[in-house]
Amino acid sequence: MPTSRRRLRRSVREEVFREYCTNSSIHGVRYFDRDERTTCERFWWLVVFLLSMLGCCVMIYKTYVKWNQTPIIVTFSEKTTPVWDIHFPAITICPETKVHTKTLNFTAEMNALLEDYNYINGTSDREAIDQLKAVAQLCNTMFHSKYGSLLQYLNNTDEDVVGMLKNLSLSRHGTLGLCQYCNQYMLCGEHLKETLTEEGFCYTFNMMPEEDIFRKSSLQTDYTYTESWFPFSEHETLTPLYARGAGLHAGLTLFLRQIKEDVDYMCTGFSQGYKLMIHDPGEYPQVSMRNMRIPFGHEISIALKPQMMITSQSAADFSWEKRQCFFNHERHLRYFKIYNQENCELECLTNVTQAMCGCVRFSMPRSNDTKVCPLSMFHCMTDVKWIVYDIDDPDRPVNEKITAMVNKCNCLPACSSISYDVETTQTTLDVEKFLRVNHEYDRSDKFYITTIAIYFKESYFITSKRSELYGWVDFLANCGGLLGLFMGVSILSLLEICYFITIRPFSVRSRIASAEKRKSNEVLNVMLPVITKRE
Repeated sequence: MPTSRRRLRRSVREEVFREYCTNSSIHGVRYFDRDERTTCERFWWLVVFLLSMLGCCVMIYKTYVKWNQTPIIVTFSEKTTPVWDIHFPAITICPETKVHTKTLNFTAEMNALLEDYNYINGTSDREAIDQLKAVAQLCNTMFHSKYGSLLQYLNNTDEDVVGMLKNLSLSRHGTLGLCQYCNQYMLCGEHLKETLTEEGFCYTFNMMPEEDIFRKSSLQTDYTYTESWFPFSEHETLTPLYARGAGLHAGLTLFLRQIKEDVDYMCTGFSQGYKLMIHDPGEYPQVSMRNMRIPFGHEISIALKPQMMITSQSAADFSWEKRQCFFNHERHLRYFKIYNQENCELECLTNVTQAMCGCVRFSMPRSNDTKVCPLSMFHCMTDVKWIVYDIDDPDRPVNEKITAMVNKCNCLPACSSISYDVETTQTTLDVEKFLRVNHEYDRSDKFYITTIAIYFKESYFITSKRSELYGWVDFLANCGGLLGLFMGVSILSLLEICYFITIRPFSVRSRIASAEKRKSNEVLNVMLPVITKRE
């Protein structure tokens, strides 16, 4: 009985295999079991079939790697975007002149301090030392390489750096004259708000309010980083303002003035004027990282061309590792509500500065239990920038803990971001002749006058978009095409295999069993008359 069952199973397998080879839609399989084919021919077709299958598997693997590693493509959007659908950029202006001469004559006080140090062996207790140390945090590296060691080790406190700079900074209404936005004149002082940056107190137009950018619950409560914004009129919406079109008439024009006797060359060097930064309204400015230099006595025209990047919904379904960008809800920042690459880098710089120096720069976001770095930590704060921004320096010592902290920052771009290409033109302002013609003789040599016009160059621009390059449908289509090209396989071919593995064996088994039973009955019927006759 067991022998007959094994013979039945073997017969079923052979019959099913023979039927599959005869009827299969996969190319080459029908030649595996043909009576008219010799063993050599069947072997040749088997080798060809296996090579074809191998080539198909290699191509499918390459397709999978491409789908898995680079599923996102950046293309141009199908439609142009009008500039009035986006916000007008935030404009941050930082004077190179940091203090009013009548409040603190920085060069004169430094020279007096040097005289005291040289002749009294550094025992000076001048009242201006605290002020000098506060302003020195804004000076360039050239100043610190020459005078930094003198100021850093004087026995004076420099804890309230922000309060000191606030009292010493230039008068806003004295620096900012008239402004014109969309042909509407106004006082700049009312709409350019003081913003605390590493360059000291700067003036920013059209940036989001502090409570919209920062997580106030995580910030210190000693001072604010930027002032609140006030609308132009009762009918004007709060910041950020939307652009109203292209051209000078729809842009922002600033009239700035600088008292000549306030200009100081010891602290900020030989390049005087202003630093200008154009940035997204949700980005807190780091003016020292990227800026435009604006000289005194010039009229500067800046034409903007937006470069906006968006992410399609199909690409949003991928993980951030594959699309290489973050949405606001995917990347939590401790100090910022709004995620963008610049805010992330500033927070990273803050964390690394605290880890290396035990304190942070006065302009960095911090909590109440974090100290502000004194002037003696200036070189430490400078070294942190070299580490965070990965500037190659063979002499810099490598700290594995700090390196790991920097790597964890992971400051990818935001999935929706905007930057600006700029085109600038400038000309010299002949203020002296203008004032002479208008009989303003007493003012001709007191001020440097500078004008800046910022506007969109064109009414429409092309947006870039992250889109899905290979989705599931594309991957399956490519796999189907390769299977069809190499082997003639389709979905029905796969279902055919399932059919011959699952359903068909039972049908064949039933048919063979019935045939064998019928054959047994026929044998019995033939033998019965013979047995009866003998009896």
